[in-house]
Amino acid sequence: MPFPIKEVRAAYPALSDGHAYLDGAAGTQVPQPVIDAIATAYRTGIGNVGGTFPASHRSDAIVAACRAAVADLVGGRPDGVILGPNMTTLTYRLSRAIAGPGDEVVVSRLDHDANVRPWTQTGATVRWAEVDPVTGELPVEQYAGLINERTRVVAVSAASNILGTRPDVAAIAELAHRAGALMYVDGVHATPHGPVDMGGDGRRLLRDERVQVGRAAHRRGRRRSRAAGDTAS
Repeated sequence: MPFPIKEVRAAYPALSDGHAYLDGAAGTQVPQPVIDAIATAYRTGIGNVGGTFPASHRSDAIVAACRAAVADLVGGRPDGVILGPNMTTLTYRLSRAIAGPGDEVVVSRLDHDANVRPWTQTGATVRWAEVDPVTGELPVEQYAGLINERTRVVAVSAASNILGTRPDVAAIAELAHRAGALMYVDGVHATPHGPVDMGGDGRRLLRDERVQVGRAAHRRGRRRSRAAGDTAS
């Protein structure tokens, strides 16, 4: 089935100017349903979560629906979804909570700095996975010599933001889990382009950023609706 490029572009008001927005990291344009949802929330009235008044209840419902939608997108559980200001900030917060002096962390030269710097600043010993300069791939075999019983976290990208390289995350995760380490996957540049399945492994952590996933989430949502017999446009 050919990709419905005209249909997808029509869902994004910002694309009506005829330009192609290539810098996804600077902020992805959003489809009309997202614009409508944000506008509706502000028209209805929202407040701090966890309160006893109607505006707070509406905010609670929005957050719960968001967690459910993200869990559906990545194959996770709603109670495992953490919402925050951005991917980098969340990585900093998590890195400080789970790694420190006496631990070891494994990072890669392939990754965006946001999945490297937070881990290198924890005080843990840092081990580096290198990129093959000829192929641009991240060889899995090297991880066997990088991961050991002191490894606390293995951080790796599911897709390079520069080369587009897609490492064998499953194989790396198997090595990490065998050593009892946590697997922290940067899905920012992978999630918009294909299905993601977190599986049932509680030791795998996936991070995403909403500015990167709008296009894919809208496209997959329409496919799911059609499969269920929903013909709404």
